[in-house]
Amino acid sequence: MDLETIKELLNLPEIEVSKVRQTPEEVLIWVHIPDGRHRCPRCGRLHAKVTEVREIKVRDLSIFGKTCYLIVSKGRLHCPCSYRGYEALDFVNSYQKQTTRFSEFLFALCDRMTVMDAAGLMKVDWKRAYHADRQGLEQLKASVALPKMTFIGVDEIAFEKHHRYFTIVYDLADGNGTLYVGKDRTCQSLSDFFESLTPTQRESIQVVSMDMWDPYIRSVRQHLPHADIVFDRFHIKKHLNQSLDALRRSVVRHAPLQEKPFVKNKRWVLLKNQSNHTVRDKRALEQLKQINSPLYEAYLVKEQFDQFFTLQSEAQGKEFLKNWFEQIPQTLQPYFKTFYNMINRYLYGILTFFKHRITNAVAEGLNNKIKVLKRMAYGYRDYSYFQLKILRKCGYLKQASPVF
Repeated sequence: MDLETIKELLNLPEIEVSKVRQTPEEVLIWVHIPDGRHRCPRCGRLHAKVTEVREIKVRDLSIFGKTCYLIVSKGRLHCPCSYRGYEALDFVNSYQKQTTRFSEFLFALCDRMTVMDAAGLMKVDWKRAYHADRQGLEQLKASVALPKMTFIGVDEIAFEKHHRYFTIVYDLADGNGTLYVGKDRTCQSLSDFFESLTPTQRESIQVVSMDMWDPYIRSVRQHLPHADIVFDRFHIKKHLNQSLDALRRSVVRHAPLQEKPFVKNKRWVLLKNQSNHTVRDKRALEQLKQINSPLYEAYLVKEQFDQFFTLQSEAQGKEFLKNWFEQIPQTLQPYFKTFYNMINRYLYGILTFFKHRITNAVAEGLNNKIKVLKRMAYGYRDYSYFQLKILRKCGYLKQASPVF
């Protein structure tokens, strides 16, 4: 194959091909910049000659199933702009011995599989694949602006043992996914996001859906005093289920021996919504009813609370909550007292549900995707890299393409 054909296949107009050599596993192509086209990387001036030349070995896309390397002759310039150094090579990635198109391809592989798999497929060290992926993600984050935000959700997710959390901000209105990932779940973690926004962006946020976590509440009130806070209905149900589960454990501990088989291992039956019960679940509830277990009464109390979210106004919601607790049997009220006190404490954000009727259901689904992303990599030691991967796979960077 002649050199002109090789040049056309390379599709790099700014270079000339000098020599080609093949081995059983590699293709080596010697290339150079023609005289008169040596360009200063500082001012862009073209030079006819260079003072000295050295060769660098650059990895390129494979040819015919063989690993391809470009042996690039790189010349040194003395430019009138006072630049003293080597000429610009636009097709070579900065600080990495590979072409920009090889970096783009490596990034595309890391975008679809693990870094180790991409490195093994392209026969490179895993660190090279990691740096290509990280470089692409950093360029994406720097070049892609945050989308318009009106309704956002705030949640936390554990990314490591011993209560290590990320603060996650989601778009609940336009389907842009994750907007921000911050370490820890403190007031400052969320404030860092709000402080990175422009005044116009902060003004556009009308509603924030979240759990009843005081550090997040303080941050939202400080930076978004105009926005409505809506406490997520699924987190409210979670606290109610915890009250029911505390009663279940107490009943199991004190149940007579003949009743223990009927009340043990009924946790998921009690916590399930009635519409999701199987025939087996209904049989288990009937057993609890027949032995007159307080667990069955507590289950009915939990099911009755679901009517709260079908009401039409804040006034109806207030009246319902008061009547709901008063109708709980006296023997069961101590188990639900903590939940009821919490409801009253955060009533302002619970009743705003009737005004906006939004939930963090989208956030819970994205949290599952984040957990899958973590398991695929068997965990991340570089937290900033994990944050970038979340924004890419589950957030507003997922549709963009980097420019290397």
